[in-house]
Amino acid sequence: MLLGIDVGGTFTDAVLIADGQVVAAAKTPTTRQSLLNGVVTVIDKVLTGVDAKKIRRAALSTTIVTNALVEGKTDKVALFLLPGPGLNVTGLIPGEPHFLSGYTDHRGREQACPAEAEVAAVCRKLEDHEVAAVAAKFAVRNPRQEQLVTDWVNKYLQPKHITLGTQVSGSLNYLRRINSAYYNSAVWRIFSRFAQAIEAALAERDIIAPVYILKADGGTLPLTTAKSTPVEAIFTGPAASVLGIMALTKPVEPAISLDMGGTTTDIALWQHGMPLFAPDGARVKDYPTAVRSFCLRSVGIGGDSYVRRENGLLAVGPMRCGPAMANGGLAPAVTDALRVAGLIDYGDIGLARQAMERVAEATQTAAEAAWETLRLAAATVCQAVQDMLAEQAARPVYKVEELVAGRPFKPELLIGVGGAASGLAPLVAKQLELPWQIPPGHMVANAVGAAAARPTTEITLRADTAQGFYTVPELGVIQEFAKRRFTLQDAWTAAGTHLAERAAAGGMAEAADCSERLYEEEFNLIRGFNTIGKIMTCKLQIKPGVLMPVQMREAEL
Repeated sequence: MLLGIDVGGTFTDAVLIADGQVVAAAKTPTTRQSLLNGVVTVIDKVLTGVDAKKIRRAALSTTIVTNALVEGKTDKVALFLLPGPGLNVTGLIPGEPHFLSGYTDHRGREQACPAEAEVAAVCRKLEDHEVAAVAAKFAVRNPRQEQLVTDWVNKYLQPKHITLGTQVSGSLNYLRRINSAYYNSAVWRIFSRFAQAIEAALAERDIIAPVYILKADGGTLPLTTAKSTPVEAIFTGPAASVLGIMALTKPVEPAISLDMGGTTTDIALWQHGMPLFAPDGARVKDYPTAVRSFCLRSVGIGGDSYVRRENGLLAVGPMRCGPAMANGGLAPAVTDALRVAGLIDYGDIGLARQAMERVAEATQTAAEAAWETLRLAAATVCQAVQDMLAEQAARPVYKVEELVAGRPFKPELLIGVGGAASGLAPLVAKQLELPWQIPPGHMVANAVGAAAARPTTEITLRADTAQGFYTVPELGVIQEFAKRRFTLQDAWTAAGTHLAERAAAGGMAEAADCSERLYEEEFNLIRGFNTIGKIMTCKLQIKPGVLMPVQMREAEL
């Protein structure tokens, strides 16, 4: 059996899946002050009458990293940078940088050596910092200087955790690697404590199966590996909904999916049966990172979105004031409007009617106020969808095949999941003039996505035949070979070997066969009028996706 857990902004859900069928599902309110309490509660609910030892895999989608970043509950990071000449990153990164000597050029050749005394002097100024990050500009071409400075930081500062820029990404884009390394260290402590508590809670319940954390790109990482790279766990809630849709009903036509929870609606776009990816990676507090993620947008409309009058005008969201009145809350919410309008059948109808009477104008009935609320909520979501579609249409075209064969993205279907989807998604679809679909299991789609998500990892290999070596920056590998005798096929073969090694080390050996090529580049090096070698780059990953299709009957809720 597979256990999936999703910690959302309003509810924490869990499901058990056996042979592609959801055999148990549970929901409980998210305990915002202590996420672990809600996780433990929902695990106990879903395990009622189940032999926990039959669980062979547990996967978790959690807001712990996102919440820590949004709320500023992160550690101070000692940030060591080796930028060399070029871009001044001051003001473009979230932390205070400490610039060091040392520089490796774009071919991975050392041009200036870093100074140990310089690192020691900076460390003396940062004695109160318990986590650190080191990023060198062209470390993805040669990680030696980054590794050397890391050794010195460990020697003089002795941080509890240190992140290397090449550890979080093997791709060029120095600014994104800096930000990723910084945020990775900033959330390391809070994530590590949460991970340890999860491991202890599962062990107490005799769940001895491996535990995974969902990533922003829809894959999963073993919890033990995620402790070193917790930045991968940002935006896992929206990713979980995308994987849930992929497992429950994989769309064939171009589609829009809406995950309509208690706090937000998360929007994703689908093409050729797959969700679209953000072209450059996720952004955290408007800072670009190298974290690969789906193309997503969140809007503050959900079942618990606060409904009120402001200067005589109706307003819905983006804040929430606890649960809807129909569910025992103190303030009117979208769920109350759905209940009064007859679009859902749960919650106290009398309390819901009181909520709508509170926001109704003098001449309005509760039902009229409910429908006004729903039209406004749907219009807000529609505007976010249209903005997202406009951005997609304006995206630059980088490849010839995109220019020749590319077509503007035009959705033909709307898919809704989440607690508010059954009532609100059809209204959004009507405004967008699209057919709509609410799949069975939509109430716990995120937990289904977490349970069914495939483990993933990736590596980048870059070979320079003129210098006679290749690097795999994510693994810190520098491997020499016979000059000029290394072909692009040799590069792909070596990349496959290193990907399999990384997968095995992370407990993902069984997923290594599901690899895909992300990027390939090869060009000649010319000196004078002669070709002196080639530079080749290969990027390979275990493909994100689901382990199996999943079926569910709504009665199982």
